[in-house]
Amino acid sequence: MPDTLFADVSEYQVPVDDSYPYRVLSIRVSDGTYRDHNFARNYAWMRGAVDSGRMTFGIVYTYVRPNWLANANTVRAMIDAEGGLHRRVALMLDVESGGNPPGDGSAWINQLYWNLADYAGSPRRIIGYANAYDFWNMWRVRPPGLRVIAAGYGSNPRLPGQVAHQYTDGSGYSPNLPQGAPPFGRCDMNSADGLTPEQFAAACGITVNGGSLMALTDEEQAELLTKVREIWDQLRGPDGAGWPQLGQNSQGQNLTPVDAIAAIKDDVAGMRAE
Repeated sequence: MPDTLFADVSEYQVPVDDSYPYRVLSIRVSDGTYRDHNFARNYAWMRGAVDSGRMTFGIVYTYVRPNWLANANTVRAMIDAEGGLHRRVALMLDVESGGNPPGDGSAWINQLYWNLADYAGSPRRIIGYANAYDFWNMWRVRPPGLRVIAAGYGSNPRLPGQVAHQYTDGSGYSPNLPQGAPPFGRCDMNSADGLTPEQFAAACGITVNGGSLMALTDEEQAELLTKVREIWDQLRGPDGAGWPQLGQNSQGQNLTPVDAIAAIKDDVAGMRAE
């Protein structure tokens, strides 16, 4: 089963360059209204890497603050100043209690979420990041279908909507996995367990390789799979063996609806020829 590894970085690391080896990268744009000093260089590289095929997609995140409108305007302005939001870049809300008011911040976090969803053109392209404590206590009321990168060093939180897991801050947690990446050295590292880069992109609302489908919620995926199976059964019959009520071919095999239509067509053609 494939896993997609990726780093997330800010001005605390060196700017990214072509030595970065992974298909996904997460970069900070701001901490509230504080502008990350490496964002312009990191985002320019990200856009080029996605366009060239070096990367599948990118994530741009902001550390959330209660002054949500100023926070949103900072994110928008910084991205617009560097060419706008690339169609294969998702936005992420970094929800952490550090430096924020205690208690439930859902009201202002969700205001920021919907503001940036409008900017991105779809709520599918807005994902969240949190450890289990902040997820349940600071963001108690969350938008439907939210996808989440869960932080848990030494254990996997498996939060609702989780699509990836930040497994280390570079300090040795999950020692069998990389503790960093070039050119950054040790840094926060993540794994989208069981997902290819393309599947991870779709889960974050990003269309890849010219596709037209956006990411579906778990419920929507289950419903779609059920409908596909129903269509398959109708076309192929039980276990793909055709339908006995439609008759059999010369080999004694049950006909499918397509076979039956073809047989009717041949019968009609034969009657016209008589």
